[in-house]
Amino acid sequence: MDWTKETLEQKVFEILRDDILSVGDGFSVESDLVEAGLDSMAVTQLMLAIEESTGVWVDESLLTPENLASARSLAACVHGQLGNL
Repeated sequence: MDWTKETLEQKVFEILRDDILSVGDGFSVESDLVEAGLDSMAVTQLMLAIEESTGVWVDESLLTPENLASARSLAACVHGQLGNL
């Protein structure tokens, strides 16, 4: 699949919403992931789920607070890794 920023953003959002975090209807691509309950265990689960669904492995050095701020920022980080495949 050709992953655009938009499709990656939607996939990351769905993984977070449906599989990783317990969030309500107010959760969006801009929601603060730490406030939504993202912790180190959830990050590990998230990275595995992203790799399984997209084939993209994100290096741990890129898992900065800025990149983990929201689904949108994380998707942009993952999209940036596509060029390094």
